[in-house]
Formats: sequence, structure tokens, C-alpha cells
Amino acid sequence: QEQVDMEGNLMGKSGQNFVMTAGSGFSSSGPKGSSLKGKLQDLEENIRAISDDINQHKKEVEMLRSEKSTLENVLAMKTQDVRKTMSNEITRVEEEMKRNFSQQKSENSRLQQQIISLKTEKTALQQQLLALQRRIAELELQVGNEDIAQNRKKNLRSSNRIISEPFE
Repeated sequence: QEQVDMEGNLMGKSGQNFVMTAGSGFSSSGPKGSSLKGKLQDLEENIRAISDDINQHKKEVEMLRSEKSTLENVLAMKTQDVRKTMSNEITRVEEEMKRNFSQQKSENSRLQQQIISLKTEKTALQQQLLALQRRIAELELQVGNEDIAQNRKKNLRSSNRIISEPFE
């Protein structure tokens, strides 16, 4: 693989330096650098090395693209699974809420009927209580009147005795 030396010049695999010159492209300062044939061989080696590096990088890019595609597919499948799971869960919860709502509505109706029945029963008991209180009051008056009548009779007898008894 190529490296760059301290001055920024490109170095080949064999350690020779290639320096960019204005008119001739690369010039070699390595062991084969004195002849044109040596320079061409150095350039060919450099081209092969660069070509190998490019091919290696292309393979890495393809591998990364493949990995990216695989990860996207996995992510899409997981997203679809989560959506399906959430959709099923939402449907289940909605059905449960509907069922519970229906049960609660029935329970509310039943309790409302019980409240109405209890109110009716309470009203009837209050009316019976009032009737019984009136009856008790009437009986108390009758008992009270009988007591008064008996007391008058007693009083009359007592006064009759007093009148009929001789003075001593």
C-alpha cells in the first residue's frame, strides 16, 4: 500500500518515492529510477497497488452497503412486528373496554332500579309510619278520654260518699 512521506510525496510498496513534477507526472527516486524501463515498472507497480486498494475499498463499500441493507430490512421487520403487536394490543384493550363499559352500564342500570325500588319502599314505609303515628295519637286520646271519664266517675263516687256519710 502507498504511504505519504514527510514532504507529502507518494511512496510505493517497494519504498521508492514518486514526486509529482510539472511536466512529466511522477518521477521516481528509487533504485530503478535511472532508466525509463525502471520508471515504467515502478509506475505499473504503483498502478497495480492503487488498483488493488481501489478493489479492496470497493469490496468494503459493497460489504457496508449489504450490511446497511440487511440492517434496514431487520429494522423494517422489527418495526412491522412492533406495529402489529401494538395494533393487536390496542384492539384487545378496546374490546376489553367495550366489554367493561357494557358491564358497567348494566350494573349502573341495575343499581338505578334498586334505588328507585328503595325510594318507593321508603315512601311507603313513611306513609305507614305516619298512619301508625296517627293511630297511636287517636288511641292515646281514647285512652286519655277513658281515663278522664273514669276519673270523673271516681270523683263523683268520692263526692257522693262524702255527701252520704254522716259527719262525725
